[in-house]
Amino acid sequence: MGRAFRVLTIGFVILAIIFSFSYIYTTQRVEDMKNKKYEEIVKEMHNDFELLVHEKSEAVLLVCLTLSQEKSITSLLETKKTQNIDLSQLTKILQENTSLHNVWFQLIDDTGHSIYRSWTQKSGDDLTQIRPDIAAMVELPKVISTISVGKYDLSFKSIVPIYNDYGRFIGMIETIAKFRSLVSKLKKKGYETLIVVDKHYKNQLSDSLSNFFVDGYYIVNPQDNRDILNILKEETMEFFLDIAGYEVDEKDGYLFSVVKMDSFDKKPMAYFILSKPLDEIDMREITETQRNIVRTLLLIGFFLLLILYLIYSINYKKFIQKQNERLEYAVEEKTEELQKQTEQMQYLAHHDSLTKLPNRHLFLDRLKQAVKHAKRNHHSLAVLFLDLDRFKEVNDTYGHDVGDELLNLIAQRLLTCVRDEDTVGRIGGDEFTILLQNTTQVNAIKVVDKIFQEMRKPFLISDIHINATFSIGISMYRQDGDTPDVLLRNADTAMYKAKDNGKNSYEFYSEEMTELVRKRLELDSDIRNGLLNGEFEAYYQPKIDATTMRIVGMEALIRWNHPTQGLLYPSEFIPFAEEVGLIVDIDRYMLKHCVNQLVEWSAAGFHTGKLSINISTKKLESPTFRSELYRIIEISGVDTKLLELEILESQIMRDPERSIDILRSIRNLGISISIDDFGTGYSSLSYLKKLPVSKLKIDKSFVENIPDDEDDIAIVRTIIALAEHLGLETIAEGVEKESQIEFLVQEGCHNIQGYYYSKALNKDACEAFMKKYM
Repeated sequence: MGRAFRVLTIGFVILAIIFSFSYIYTTQRVEDMKNKKYEEIVKEMHNDFELLVHEKSEAVLLVCLTLSQEKSITSLLETKKTQNIDLSQLTKILQENTSLHNVWFQLIDDTGHSIYRSWTQKSGDDLTQIRPDIAAMVELPKVISTISVGKYDLSFKSIVPIYNDYGRFIGMIETIAKFRSLVSKLKKKGYETLIVVDKHYKNQLSDSLSNFFVDGYYIVNPQDNRDILNILKEETMEFFLDIAGYEVDEKDGYLFSVVKMDSFDKKPMAYFILSKPLDEIDMREITETQRNIVRTLLLIGFFLLLILYLIYSINYKKFIQKQNERLEYAVEEKTEELQKQTEQMQYLAHHDSLTKLPNRHLFLDRLKQAVKHAKRNHHSLAVLFLDLDRFKEVNDTYGHDVGDELLNLIAQRLLTCVRDEDTVGRIGGDEFTILLQNTTQVNAIKVVDKIFQEMRKPFLISDIHINATFSIGISMYRQDGDTPDVLLRNADTAMYKAKDNGKNSYEFYSEEMTELVRKRLELDSDIRNGLLNGEFEAYYQPKIDATTMRIVGMEALIRWNHPTQGLLYPSEFIPFAEEVGLIVDIDRYMLKHCVNQLVEWSAAGFHTGKLSINISTKKLESPTFRSELYRIIEISGVDTKLLELEILESQIMRDPERSIDILRSIRNLGISISIDDFGTGYSSLSYLKKLPVSKLKIDKSFVENIPDDEDDIAIVRTIIALAEHLGLETIAEGVEKESQIEFLVQEGCHNIQGYYYSKALNKDACEAFMKKYM
């Protein structure tokens, strides 16, 4: 009796638990399914909306692009005679044959003034003062397709720049369309759409079409959505605009979602309130699923009770024993799994994930053990620090996947160059280390020679042949250190010495190298402090027209007023700055300083001619260079016609196609481009024709021996003739003798720069020089 009572009690308890769980689970599952259904509908609404917006934007843009190719439009923009143009017929054709039932057109000249509107007779007003998109188009012409708010309504807009036969920007055409057809199409799909414009546009909508506002928000289509407008008035506008994802209005029977759209300047512009009646959403599948879940759970509960009774009645002890065996097996299996994970984590903690070589931690541990062994047995050992030369160029040119594969192949070759008891490790991106135990300097050199021999073979990766070299530093125990950290640091120092000596070489450590590293670190710190403290100064070397003896320009040359070493010339710090990347900061400093000085001189009435500023390749290729240049020009208000950027010929020819793109964008600002040290960079004449340059500077190495050296005479004559045929100016630098000037003027190069007229001068001395030659 007692046993049966216990079974019955347990059964009732389990049944109660099952029913409770069934209710909770069913309720939660049904709610989840409803939410999923709503999410699917909202996603479908958003997709349909975005697709229709995209289709209409493309249609408006296509019309605009087609009109931009019309010769009559081009002719009108060039002559600005709008009396004979009438695009109303085109509007009628679009209304009859497309979904573009409300389309207007506007022609705007290259200064941003409207010269024709299809909806009004008004023209001639300056749109750049009231429309940022038109101002941006005038500054940098490009195709614009957007949605924006005007004085009448929210509308689709497309703007396409127009060029004449000579490639000059002469104006633009704008096409405007309303949202009515989009709302109608959404309605056919079963969605109601209410279009709302943000309240900060209220003043701008002075001539709004519907003139319908709620809480300061403009309603674009109030005539289509009376029911939703009534709901909106009962709630608040913020209630709808703050909807994240979707909102179910059980009371009024609607599913709401909002698509938000920002303006050209990234501020809130419009809100599209999408809705669908709840009674139009098919919930039959969810209802049927709910019934099936209840049936299934009840059936499961019944069988669980039956199984429990049978297990308890037949063999309770056997059941418990079996459960224990399963638990023991699961624990054992989990223990083995955890052990394997621990071993894997141990391996990953001590090995490089890419090459599977020992990482810095494991390498230093093995080096520590090797030092102890060498000390105990009075042996010697060597530490090699290897750094791949120009590995960044491989990544930049071919991508990181090719770079990673190259590192893997190099690791395999390095392993073939050492003994089994030696260690090859990877401790950084392109840095490898090798520990040679019980060895001598001679044997270390043999290993290095073997590495260089292996590296001479090109690597084949994805049908690309890549050549790679190492700069290697070597430190020996114990003459170069008796601790792992010191040995590794000294090998690193020796490696930098190998790089300074031209790369693809090796160096043994010496104490002088430590002093060299210390000086490099000091120079790095001094340059950074100098930029912060304004220690760098621009000196200006005048450029003179030898036929008129007037200043035609100046070149800005950097000097460093070092707090302890006095005045330093570029050769004493620029090469190091280029190596460590500080040249980008120096170029930014000089560009800003020189532009401000040019503005100051122009305001004071000085005739400077074009001011040339040298720009390095790293600065030119910097992703922020063009935006920084635009900002400096905008803030300073400098006349860009007085600016000239000098780029080394060798720098341009590293990647001529990319250089052409960058230089064209600079030239479009009105800034002149000059090729510095022309004749030393092996320019391709085909690229020289494409480069947007205006001047070639003849390198001083060709000037210094004229008119006595026949080879230099021939080179200079060729450069001058080439420039003349390409319509480019020439200027000779490094001119120090009157005979050089006579030869250059006779050959057609009148612009002269050099010590014959003046060395580079500081600001005050330069102003005095300009007064003399004004």
